[in-house]
Amino acid sequence: MAGLAQTTINKINQVYNVWGTKIPAEFTPRNVLIFCVIALLCIGSVMVASASMPYADRLHENAFHYVIRHGISILVAATAAFLTYKVSLNIWFNNTFPLWLMTILLLAVVLVVGTEVNGSTRWIRIAGFTLQASEVAKVMMAIFTADYVVRRAEEVRNNLSGLFRLGGVMVITVGLILAEPDLGATAVIVLMILGVFFLAGAPPIQFMGFMLAIILGLAAAIIFEPYRLQRALSFTDPWADPLGTGYQLSNALMAFGRGEWAGVGLGHSIQKMAYLPEAHTDFMLAILGEEFGFFGIATVLALSFTMLVCCIKIGHRALQHQYLRAGYLAYGISIIFLLQILVNAGMNMGMLPTKGLTLPFISYGGSSLIMCAVMISLILKIDATTQKANPSKEESSF
Repeated sequence: MAGLAQTTINKINQVYNVWGTKIPAEFTPRNVLIFCVIALLCIGSVMVASASMPYADRLHENAFHYVIRHGISILVAATAAFLTYKVSLNIWFNNTFPLWLMTILLLAVVLVVGTEVNGSTRWIRIAGFTLQASEVAKVMMAIFTADYVVRRAEEVRNNLSGLFRLGGVMVITVGLILAEPDLGATAVIVLMILGVFFLAGAPPIQFMGFMLAIILGLAAAIIFEPYRLQRALSFTDPWADPLGTGYQLSNALMAFGRGEWAGVGLGHSIQKMAYLPEAHTDFMLAILGEEFGFFGIATVLALSFTMLVCCIKIGHRALQHQYLRAGYLAYGISIIFLLQILVNAGMNMGMLPTKGLTLPFISYGGSSLIMCAVMISLILKIDATTQKANPSKEESSF
């Protein structure tokens, strides 16, 4: 299993090396990553303004309500990214257990004093703004898992205790998230852990056992909650109940249909006029498709996947230079971004069930935006501190 993972990574690197020689020296993964993030932020800000104004005017009697809040979120995200970059990677890796305990405490606080929205208790209100604890959990679990698979490398590769220890931490974390409930964040965290566990060289038996347990757990979470099963099946035929379970998806598909190739123009969306609920959040891509058509969607997805490739490249170089924790953290973050992009795009287009996952740097959502900025800051920190081979292989020079 480890050999297959390494072979796949080596093939990706070989392709990059062949084409990399033809790329100008200024087009480094770091520079391209920063460009993609800024471009996505600009597009997202414009689309938040366009998609939220009718909703904000009707609900808050202020068309710029969400635009102002989004601007504040960007400033907070930039500050959080700056502070994260200033912290040594060793500080994060040397304090994974306290960070995990803080995450568990935060998730527990949500269940006690959290604010309920649409049947889910996922947010803590702080000074008029909300914090979504599951977004924090994604980042903390990526750091925890990256440290764990290196610190417990022998157990991960040769002993079932490595699987059980990590599985126990995962069950406690996702159990609290499922209690909110938030199946989307649960799936992202679980699959991220599984991906890093695979890349760290877990033997086939452990990997397959881990994957089987995850599949059974997710299946049980869907089957034993009727609304989850209903939502999971509604995407297959949203027109069967267009005013009920298929309402969001049917309106999203109509938005895509109106957009065609070039879109109807910025601000001219019909679906955002109270047809597609809270269009500035999870279904932002549908409004973007209506206003900018296929070319707009292709641009956003191209920028998103280019950002993802840069994260993977930085992680691969870290592993090559023997910064194992940093490399696995970069891969964990890459998996989180990949899942959010695929799931958000898939649910907007009717290819996946509706889940509350935002499109990174595009959708409205302060907690998501801040945590995405923190993850990008961690990637940039990894890039800055793993440029040369690690002479000691002890990762003490972060």
